Amino acid sequence: MKQQIVLTDDDLLARGNDRYVFQHPHDSRLLIKTVIPGIAKFNSKLREVYRDLKECKPRNETDSLFMQKIEGLVETNKGPGQVIVKEQDEQGGIAKTLYQLAQDNELDSLKLQKLNVFLAWFVGTDVIINSLHCKNIVYAWDSARHEYRFKVIDGFGDKTFFQLSKLSTAIRDKNKIKCLRRMLRDLNRLQ
Repeated sequence: MKQQIVLTDDDLLARGNDRYVFQHPHDSRLLIKTVIPGIAKFNSKLREVYRDLKECKPRNETDSLFMQKIEGLVETNKGPGQVIVKEQDEQGGIAKTLYQLAQDNELDSLKLQKLNVFLAWFVGTDVIINSLHCKNIVYAWDSARHEYRFKVIDGFGDKTFFQLSKLSTAIRDKNKIKCLRRMLRDLNRLQ
């Protein structure tokens, strides 16, 4: 029988629309995401945990610069959990989201330039990202390259039953434009 990781309220760092984010109790560099019990479409969201593991794979070295890294799955007392590398700031704190930066009026010209680089990557990548919004993008410190960059931390894969984005470049591009417009509209509202 596999060892179960026990997650407590003390480990809880954030609550998204459908997932909890916990600090990994045994490794400060990692987080564990679990589906919130009792939410609408719980089983569908649970399937997404497994789908993300397949979909959140960099296709090349550039993709790995702009995407969270999922280490795998673990059994927890809250159900199956995705183990992901924690995106941090230069001081080791949790990286701020684009939403937080905009809300705090911290989007200076350097950050906006880096956001444009991130968005250019998003438009060009083959990785399917269906939910790009200000709370799914973080401004993270890359200690290996000694620089900050924006990274996407959620929203991977096509959520439809028939995953048409995988089959059609035109559909994938149309969905990207829709995601991009929605994210930019939301960002403009925040500023």
